[in-house]
Amino acid sequence: MLNHLMILDVKLPIAPLANHRLVRGGDEKAATALIPAEAVAWVQALRKGGKTVRSIELCGPGDVLASIPTTLDCLALLQPEIQKAELSLTSLGLGGVEVAPDLARLGVKTVRLLVDTVTAETVKKLYSWVRPGKKTIPLSKVAEVLIREQAEVVQALQAAGIRVVIRTQLVPDVNDAEVLVIAEKMAGLGAAAMEISGEDDTLDLQKISVEASKYLPATVYVPVSEILPPGTPGSCAEMIMPEPSPERPNLAVVSTNGMDVDMHLGQATQVLIYGPRVDGLVCLLKARQTPGGGGGSERWQSLAEDCLHDCFALLATHAGDAPRKEFAELGIQVILTEENIEGLVDVLYGGGKKKKCKI
Repeated sequence: MLNHLMILDVKLPIAPLANHRLVRGGDEKAATALIPAEAVAWVQALRKGGKTVRSIELCGPGDVLASIPTTLDCLALLQPEIQKAELSLTSLGLGGVEVAPDLARLGVKTVRLLVDTVTAETVKKLYSWVRPGKKTIPLSKVAEVLIREQAEVVQALQAAGIRVVIRTQLVPDVNDAEVLVIAEKMAGLGAAAMEISGEDDTLDLQKISVEASKYLPATVYVPVSEILPPGTPGSCAEMIMPEPSPERPNLAVVSTNGMDVDMHLGQATQVLIYGPRVDGLVCLLKARQTPGGGGGSERWQSLAEDCLHDCFALLATHAGDAPRKEFAELGIQVILTEENIEGLVDVLYGGGKKKKCKI
């Protein structure tokens, strides 16, 4: 029997664009999405490491249906890697009617639809803005659009054979009185289940979910610790990170001061190479000069061949899609971060299992 630690539920944050902001969401720092090639490479790396991928969810940091070409590209590239994994995505649903057949064709089994209300007035209270297309529409006008499109996408997904799970987050005195109305309407449209969440302790979510089960099987949604790929928001200590191998034992870093990851890859004139010495101590081994600016894909191929040929990962604050795609195909994981180099080196080389010299 497989150890449960070897069975993973994987989230792939591949959505670069947002199409809405909740009033309660605040002004968070923009997060970086994986490009499709990186997402696929991560799933491949997990399997090569002996892990069983039980489910794959396409998600944020934006909305997966706000950048449909990227989402469809990722799903297409994932086809050989899906195997027996349950494939799903989470979205507000805008733009989903047109692509429902494509999602079904590419193996999506479940869509978690973020439905927090079914009334236009409550939309205006919950959202700072909603963008159905490329242009932001006044909230007074877009509220009806959101209500209508969410109803239509439930029907379209259900007709395409995709299971729809409604995920509703409750805000006291804003939408908490609408749960039964949401459940009844979504059930009538073909939704299969409902998940209810809320951050306010005054809400009895268990009682509310039992009441909503009159219309839809409802449960309390409790976020679990899914596996996040490196390069996505969160502490590196909470992620399964890439590991060195005999063929690629070293780590590349771009930094101005040798202490922090603080550079864009495109601005780097050199990369710092960390790795084990002959005696096994992990240290800064050398600095390698990067190819000059310009040159397009040839520059990134040259960088990979001349500077990263023995590296399993590269740390930078930012990197464009072109080098990230090039490196992912070669098995080099780009990790976007702004953390301290020594701490990251410690995590990537076993979290203190090996003694390290000072950087």
